[in-house]
Amino acid sequence: MSDIADTKYTYGVGRRKRSIARAKYYAISNEVVEIHVNKKPLADYFDEYYAKTIDIAVKNMGITTGVVHFFINGGGTSGQSEAARLALAKAFLITDPSKKAEIRAMGYITTDTRKVLPKRPGLRKARKREQWSKR
Repeated sequence: MSDIADTKYTYGVGRRKRSIARAKYYAISNEVVEIHVNKKPLADYFDEYYAKTIDIAVKNMGITTGVVHFFINGGGTSGQSEAARLALAKAFLITDPSKKAEIRAMGYITTDTRKVLPKRPGLRKARKREQWSKR
């Protein structure tokens, strides 16, 4: 991880299911994009599928250089990766607001607000019941 403590960054927060992701995007002119999640490289934190979805989102947004730090809490890998993608999109839009229409068309800044319903008393889950038998 490079030493970027004094460098300015843009900040974004993304939420999905039970996951909360905070993204810091440092627009530094490096040769490649460095992505770290909870102080680990992206490939070490997420498995290949979710790491690839974040990599594709970075390329589609037009981020070619810089450093991205994600701080993620809660949820599972699917929710965490989607929250991270949303957080990065919000942070990137602060640096380049002209790409908002492009990024919105790709669906990266649309918040998916679906959450798990709480379990209700008398039922097995939120909606699952015991099977009813007539006889």
